[in-house]
Order: sequence, then C-alpha cells, then structure tokens
Amino acid sequence: MPRSALAFPLAAVLALSGCLANPVTPTRSLAPTFAVATPSVGVEPSSSATTTPSSDPTPSPTATPTDGLETLELRVTGCPGGVVLEWSSAADRAFDHYTALRSPDTAIDPAWPPIAPAVDWGDTYVTDRFITSAVDASIIPTETIWNYRVMGYDAGNRPVAASPVRRARLNDVVELGALTVEPGERAGATRVDWRLYDGLRPCFRAYRVFIGSAGGPADTLLTSVSQQDTTQLETVALHAGETYAIRVEVVRTTTLGGFLVAESEIATYTVP
Repeated sequence: MPRSALAFPLAAVLALSGCLANPVTPTRSLAPTFAVATPSVGVEPSSSATTTPSSDPTPSPTATPTDGLETLELRVTGCPGGVVLEWSSAADRAFDHYTALRSPDTAIDPAWPPIAPAVDWGDTYVTDRFITSAVDASIIPTETIWNYRVMGYDAGNRPVAASPVRRARLNDVVELGALTVEPGERAGATRVDWRLYDGLRPCFRAYRVFIGSAGGPADTLLTSVSQQDTTQLETVALHAGETYAIRVEVVRTTTLGGFLVAESEIATYTVP
C-alpha cells in the first residue's frame, strides 16, 4: 500500500490550505490550548557544508540550574504516526531559538548540548518565538513512553526558558478501510466517501484526497478537507471515461513538519 512520506516541507504544509486541482465541493485549525497539560491518548498521567576540524575539544555538557528560567507551558499528544508538541511563546528578551528534547528518562536537563540520554531529534529548532508547535515522527511506534521538554535558548545556547516535562507514546497509523466512489448528484460529478477519523483533534489537520491513473500510484493531490467531521466530497475534476486510482489520508502538520495519521485503501473507479 502506498504511503506518503512522514515529514512534510513548508511548501507542502502551506498547500494544505486549499485545493491543488479542479474545484471540489465538500458536502459536509488548530490553536494550541494550554489549559490541558497532559493528553488523554498514548500518555501516562541539513547542510552539505564541510566541517572544519578544530583543535579545541567540545566541552562536555553539565547540569544547568532551572531557577530563574521563564516557564513555557507545554502540551504533548501521542498520535497515530507521531507526537505533537505545542507550547507557549517565550517572552524573555534574550531568546534566540527553541529546541525540544526527548528522553526515556523523566528528568531532562535544559543544558546544551543535551545531557544523555536526552536527544535533540533535529526537527524543532526555530528562531521565531511565535512558532510554537512541532512534531516528533522520528521513531517507530512502540510501547515506550517518551518524555519531552521544550527549551528557549539565547544566542550562546544558554537556557532562558524551559517547559515542564510531558509524556506521550507514539501509536500505529490508523487504517480507514475501503472508500465508496460513485456518481455525484450533479451532472458529471463524482462523490467520494471515507470513514471518519475519530481520534483526538490535536492529531488532525486535514484529510487529503489523492488520485492517479488506474494501476499506478494515487499520488496527485486532488484536494484537502480541513473539517474532521467531513467524510464526503463531490468533485467535477474527474473526466468521463477515465479510470482513476483514489485514496484518502489523514495528516497532522505544523510549520516544522508533519506525519501520516491514517490512510484508506485505494479505490479504482471509472467515471461514467
């Protein structure tokens, strides 16, 4: 079964805001909410430049006191396919960038470089203090409960803000099952129905409907649907007499990346 890549560049994320092909008419956004600190699912409670060698050894990280650091609120949500992190913005004037750390241990020191076993998985560095969400899709689903902490650092990598440690587990991608594809109510229209993704709203950003030639991959984006309770669309973008491969997937995206949450089987349909 074809799968989309589990990470999406900025251009692909922005493309989710509208249809990329011909008009469609669905027949039926997520601001972080910091009142809930612990999610209810899966949770307990590159550069090609050459590096120039240096004769100065890299100092070993040492534990850093957290007294005096600004507190960032943090919510982590374990989802099918990945973990979503959402945090409050840093107000400290010395702020330069955010980085989130992941660890199997519940204690995560804010020092930089990270103190093992904490790691930076490489997808959360951002210098805009108002970009406050990211994802971790860098690990495979297991029963492991992972611990996360988001830090704000100054230009010298000294911590100026830190969140509490929150916990989440990565789950398996959900199967949406078979699609129903049939003629629509309008002349020349095609209707596509899929099963509702009824997982947590923080795990949902959009349904994406893909088409392709019969026998080939369905990898051309027809449209995106941002309403989680919508399970049907009608489109006149498919041409009479043509046979198509059609599939639907659910994605969760942020400016800093995204992941596949759920996907349907591929349906083959010939337009009357």
